[in-house]
Amino acid sequence: MKLLKPYDLALELQEMCGQGDMDGAIRRLQSTPRDAQNTSVWNTMISLCTNAGRYKRAYEVFTDMKRRGFSPNVATFSTLLKGLSQIDDWSKHSKQLANAHTLYGYYMDHVRSVKYHEPDNAKELSTVPLVFYLSILGEVGDRQKIFDVFFAMDSEGLFAPDKYLFCSMFDAITKCQADSNDEMPASNTAKSDAKYIWLQVEKAIQKQRGFELDSRVIGAAIRALTRGQSSDQALALDLATKHLGFAMPGERATFRLSRFLTPWTLDVTLTLCNTMQKYRLCVHFMRQVMERLHFDKAHECQIIDRSHIHKLLRAHSALARRGSLDESLQALEVLEWCIENDAVHQLPKLRPDRQTYHLLFMTCWRNGDWTRLMRGFELMTGIRATSFHDPNQAQGSPKLLERAANSNHSPDLETMSFIMRAALATKSVNHYKHTMWLADCVDLRAMFQNPKADAFLRTRVAVPLIRIINHLRGEVPAEKYLTWHHLLHMAEEVMRDGERATEEHQRPLGRSWSFEGKDGTLPHTSDNDPGR
Repeated sequence: MKLLKPYDLALELQEMCGQGDMDGAIRRLQSTPRDAQNTSVWNTMISLCTNAGRYKRAYEVFTDMKRRGFSPNVATFSTLLKGLSQIDDWSKHSKQLANAHTLYGYYMDHVRSVKYHEPDNAKELSTVPLVFYLSILGEVGDRQKIFDVFFAMDSEGLFAPDKYLFCSMFDAITKCQADSNDEMPASNTAKSDAKYIWLQVEKAIQKQRGFELDSRVIGAAIRALTRGQSSDQALALDLATKHLGFAMPGERATFRLSRFLTPWTLDVTLTLCNTMQKYRLCVHFMRQVMERLHFDKAHECQIIDRSHIHKLLRAHSALARRGSLDESLQALEVLEWCIENDAVHQLPKLRPDRQTYHLLFMTCWRNGDWTRLMRGFELMTGIRATSFHDPNQAQGSPKLLERAANSNHSPDLETMSFIMRAALATKSVNHYKHTMWLADCVDLRAMFQNPKADAFLRTRVAVPLIRIINHLRGEVPAEKYLTWHHLLHMAEEVMRDGERATEEHQRPLGRSWSFEGKDGTLPHTSDNDPGR
């Protein structure tokens, strides 16, 4: 009779769990001869439990494993803590949080044993379990334990913090900052948590052989520092210029892009600039990248995507709100740059979506730029802008641009809100007429009557629509005005029904046309956070 081997037993357990018989697989493991078992087989069973979200069962298997005399190894602790790190709402898993703390204690006992018996065993002196444990601590906002973990490590050697541990520290600190607005402890007033960890990174570069910076560490540091005080943000800006190759205004930019410049590090840098309200610097940095990209290089053509473009357009819109007059022109150039390079190099992640166009429209509205708004509308919908040249004449079906159907985006209530507000900003009767012709073209009445339409968006359209129709009284033939009268009544009805919806939704950053808070700041955004 052929003896059962651990490898075959592991395959058998995987098959049973794949068929939904996890409890049967555990009983099978417990009942097999000891010769067929080893730590790897028990680790396999633990992994199967955690992958299925059976965290309590996984910990029970871990306990049974130790009771039967099988010593956990680094893979055991990594598997368990990785599984627990997938929990989203820790308020419902207090027992599992206690288990995570216990597992950390067991792992540190394991590390001390390895240091004594096998001090050169790099595999078992791994930071991987700590990376997952720090992720858990960040989620629950336990700042003290985060630093307890860090200070319990060696300053040099195999069990010193590596780049993965530093990334996890920065990420955990960022989560704590997001979850709490408490003041920093008195013991840490001289320097923030993120700044302190960055200083440890610099020490590691000098002390640890083979320790090198990578884009993930730099990006995690910039993101954590961005959420700190002004001095932290200044350090983050210094990291962006020193390690990512960005040149400040007046400085000469490097010819080539930094090897540390990735979609992730570009994203956090743009977020930093907008958070600091340095919108002009956001534009300046982004332009440096756009001008130096080589789309024929595989690693460079993916650096910029739509999320970066949105941050750039937000910056243009913020500048337009501050009174800068040429932001709509620059925003349109950005949009056309995206369309052109997508067409040439087939970059769907760069292709504008409806939000991209709305950000352009918001900038045009704030600049009172009807010409660029109409050009943007043409690019969005495929409807030729020349269709609007003579609004006093009877209009037929709009002329469409000849291009791929998937390049067009149908206008919606949000689109119409921007267009109407831009028309009012120009104070041009001709633009009011254009707007109403467009309302007929896109069937604004049907949009209002759609039962699924957002009440807040309906109100945002109704307000400028009422003003425009009232402005056109006496400016167009009576029969034409009468065709809009029913639309006027609908808008007035929306206003009566929408007051409560407006109060409920009108909050800073609640909608895409208001990307700034009450103090003019932009929010923390994570359109391209690879850590999410």
